[in-house]
Amino acid sequence: MSRRLLSGRYQSEELLGSGGMGEVWRGRDLRLDRPVAIKVLTAAGVREPMAAERFDREARTAARLSHPHIVGVYDFGTEENHSYLVMELVEGRTVGDLVAAGPLPVDQALSIAVQTCDGIAAAHAAGVVHRDIKPGNLIVTPAGTVKICDFGIARLPRLAGQNTLTGPATKLGTSSYMSPEQALGGPVDPRTDLYGLGCTLYAMLAGAPPFAGDPLSVLHQHVNEPPPPLRDRRPDVPVELDALVSELLAKDPADRPTDAAVVRERLAALLPRAGTPLAVVAVDAAPAGPELPAAPPPAPGPAAPATNPGDQPGRPRRGRLLVAAGLVGLALLALASVTLLDRDGGTAPTGPTRAAVPSATTAAAPSAPVVPVTVAPSTPPPTLAPATRSPAATPKPSPRLTSATPSPTRPRDPIVALRLSIQEQVEAGQLNPDAAKDLHAKTDAIAKETAEGDTEQAQEQIKKLRDKLSELLRGGKLTADGYDALSGDVDRVAAELT
Repeated sequence: MSRRLLSGRYQSEELLGSGGMGEVWRGRDLRLDRPVAIKVLTAAGVREPMAAERFDREARTAARLSHPHIVGVYDFGTEENHSYLVMELVEGRTVGDLVAAGPLPVDQALSIAVQTCDGIAAAHAAGVVHRDIKPGNLIVTPAGTVKICDFGIARLPRLAGQNTLTGPATKLGTSSYMSPEQALGGPVDPRTDLYGLGCTLYAMLAGAPPFAGDPLSVLHQHVNEPPPPLRDRRPDVPVELDALVSELLAKDPADRPTDAAVVRERLAALLPRAGTPLAVVAVDAAPAGPELPAAPPPAPGPAAPATNPGDQPGRPRRGRLLVAAGLVGLALLALASVTLLDRDGGTAPTGPTRAAVPSATTAAAPSAPVVPVTVAPSTPPPTLAPATRSPAATPKPSPRLTSATPSPTRPRDPIVALRLSIQEQVEAGQLNPDAAKDLHAKTDAIAKETAEGDTEQAQEQIKKLRDKLSELLRGGKLTADGYDALSGDVDRVAAELT
């Protein structure tokens, strides 16, 4: 491939990385005079059954997904029995590279996860399940923008008369980030990607994925073992973020959040608490090192008042529920183009991370300090037999709420406060854990309608939640103190919609 011209247009220039099935080269589109990344299937890949078809599927899958947080595909072709894929090119580092230097600041991990949710939601809206969400498939540009790459094993919606590339019992993905249903060869759906996101969030915050060991042992743990509590490894993680990660890592897909948009709103609501002002940490394009340099802080000035994106003429004010989402939109404006290779094993090639194109001007606020942690490997027996559903790890108890009056440290976002209150009532023994799942689902529905600006539907969902609280109280699954505390939190959510 060195200095090879493909289709009389794409000139390869420098090898960026290689793996068992393919290589990625920095190159140039001579017709449009722009830098590109050229991914080619190697001879080993050509000999692998289904590899060429998967390569073709990757091109067609990624090409149909046009989104700022998904790597773009420009062209695809075959020349002299070599299949190639032309993609956008950008300097940056994978999240795997960043984690290799240690746990990330909480605000940086949240920013990466919010942007990843945006990309995942776009893929799911197009009927695509990525199936391999992990740090090595997330690239962070020097401006802090995240892009999802490598759709080589993505699952497309099955059309009439069309065969899928893999049968239901085929295991594809990377063991450290593979969902229980993938480990058992079961069917996948969008919640499979949310499990991968949960593992990735855990790794960003703890410095390592939730499970360690040889691949077979790790798969066993995904299926049978609860993850070690995140706050045991990283005590400064907010309780509500710990609870969300636990939900994402639920063994049963039905116990995970309903979709990526809901997860995105919950993550965005935590951003103001993780750092003030919000810091999007600049990423150096050089190879990973022990520290991540950041640009110097901006000169101090008067704080600008938060702008509510729901304050529009003729539209009811939605209060502070979307302030955090607005802050994220302001912080993540700079975009560039991508290519880098997965570095944590699995199906994607591996190789050194390289800078490709000078980035746009980068501005960043100082980040929170990195908290070092020690991770003890786990070595359970190497079997994959499904066990009874294991409860997800629960966050450390918070002070019990016994009245409708919020404490001074309660989250500013009332929906976040409601989620936290539900968890607290379970930990205080005032709410049946199974009933809490239904309350969380109804809270998700309120958050979704609120984010979409449908105040009427949000109020309808609030009414359903109130009815459910009354039902639980009558049925003995919720104490009177718990009912008062949760009703007060629901009242504050309702007040934000008026």
